[in-house]
Amino acid sequence: MNLKKKIAISFSIAFSVLFGIAMLIIYYASFDFRKDQFRQRLIDKLDNISHYIASNPYFNRQSYKNYFHDDEDGLFYEDVIILDKNKQLVFSTVKDQTITWNASIVNRLTQEKQIFYYQDQYETLAKYYRINGLPYYIIVKAQDYSGNEKMDHLALVLTILFVLSAVLVWIFSYNLIQRLLIPLDKLKDNITQINASKLTKPVEYTGHTDEIAILTRAFNTMLLRLSAAFESQKEFNSSASHELRTPLARMSFQLENLYHQNQLSEDVKQVLRNISKETLHLSEVTDSLMLLSKFDSERLKTTYKEERIDEIIFMAYEKVAKVFPDLQLDFSIGGIEDPKLSIFCSAQLIEIAFVNLFKNAALYSDNREVKVMILESTFELKVLVSNTGPALSTIDQKRIFDAFSRGENASETTGSGLGLRIVQRIMQSHQATIAYQADLKQSTHTFVLLFKLFLNQKG
Repeated sequence: MNLKKKIAISFSIAFSVLFGIAMLIIYYASFDFRKDQFRQRLIDKLDNISHYIASNPYFNRQSYKNYFHDDEDGLFYEDVIILDKNKQLVFSTVKDQTITWNASIVNRLTQEKQIFYYQDQYETLAKYYRINGLPYYIIVKAQDYSGNEKMDHLALVLTILFVLSAVLVWIFSYNLIQRLLIPLDKLKDNITQINASKLTKPVEYTGHTDEIAILTRAFNTMLLRLSAAFESQKEFNSSASHELRTPLARMSFQLENLYHQNQLSEDVKQVLRNISKETLHLSEVTDSLMLLSKFDSERLKTTYKEERIDEIIFMAYEKVAKVFPDLQLDFSIGGIEDPKLSIFCSAQLIEIAFVNLFKNAALYSDNREVKVMILESTFELKVLVSNTGPALSTIDQKRIFDAFSRGENASETTGSGLGLRIVQRIMQSHQATIAYQADLKQSTHTFVLLFKLFLNQKG
């Protein structure tokens, strides 16, 4: 989940919670208002009944009906019960059912005077009166049909309002945040275009005082420091490698001349051969370091052109065969019919990659044979370079492409540990990949080079 969605969701959730709480407060405030209003209407009804009793000592249903004929109190399903001082029924408007009341409530009226409570679907009010010197317990219960209907309608309106507001806020907040973070998206796009050749080009931003401007300035400052460090490292590697090549070449030349002198014993010649071998190893290390320091994908792309991969492989093999004449090449082609075998690349760099792979096979194979198979499909070209030899440990397999990494099987073989790292860097500069696969049963080591053909076309 990206930052825009996180901010939009967080803002929308916060708004929804707060708005929901506000809706609940409105509903329950309205509910309490309705209950208090209805309770007051019950109190008014009881007061009117007490006036009726005071004016009609011998009250009955007909006189009650006549007395309240014009009284529009809005009480639905109203029932009235009047008890005397002995808490015996003296009057009731209840019809067609057994007349009951809560005795415990009536017993409390002497002390509390007035009690409001719920009884089933009815809201009930019981009150103690002294009328014409006599005590009476009057109970009235009714349903607030109109009030409850209004509360149901209010609940529906608040629910619809909450849902609509939440949806609108979610949409509005995402679009608003998306617009506000457009400068951040532009900054991200500019940053993703930066590579080793563009470290000195600052990221541009039109703002001056906002946080993104501050971030841009900080990033540009970091770019300058990285550029300085990167150039310093490249300059050091290049200069050191260049300065080492000349004395190493002189040493090799002098050792070669000394080796061909006739008066030298065989032991001295063996020592000279070992020194020459180590000198050659140092020369290869300096050449590898110089090559690694010059990698720049953007600049290299300007030298790319369409090349045949099979021709590059054979040229690489010819170079390695001069040093390892007993190395045999088993070459085959598979995949689609009539393959083009062409990739868009730097032939020099791809040749170096195969030279390093063939040298690796010559040094570590047990039968001095390397197998190369090309498999071409519509969108990709795959090259499998394999040889047989002692198995690598799990740790060595994981770090096989690390710089200066050498496996346990290389203890008796000279090398820099940079060959496969250089191959990986060359493949990365061509937007291609290399992977290592091991077959422990057949002791086979395979390097799979994968070129995406649609990425290697011109234009």
